Amino acid sequence: MSEKTDAIFMLRHANEFTDIENSAIVYVLRGWFASLAGIPGALQVGDDAWAFTTLAEHFTSLLNNDPSQRTATQLRIKDLLSARAQTAQDAVDALLGAPNDEDERMNAETDTFAKQVEGQVNK
Repeated sequence: MSEKTDAIFMLRHANEFTDIENSAIVYVLRGWFASLAGIPGALQVGDDAWAFTTLAEHFTSLLNNDPSQRTATQLRIKDLLSARAQTAQDAVDALLGAPNDEDERMNAETDTFAKQVEGQVNK
């Protein structure tokens, strides 16, 4: 693999990792702030969202930068961890009565920027 290809895979992997981190922080902060507002159970669901999303994030950070080199078992574990993280995030939304798409907004922004960087490197 060339140095350039390796760097691009690293960029893509960093972006994948950042997308998960964006979700983790949005949901933990929503839970914490809701707890400060006196919503019972908010701290716990926010912390659960943080814990399970961070677990998925950490596992993803250990995967090969090149997605085509990931094994079927690794992908299955990643899917299971991501599903559990999503369930925890959904619990925050259910408790607070409204879904929040701030993580999706941040992810779209970082995804776009990573693609721009990749395009500049490929010139």
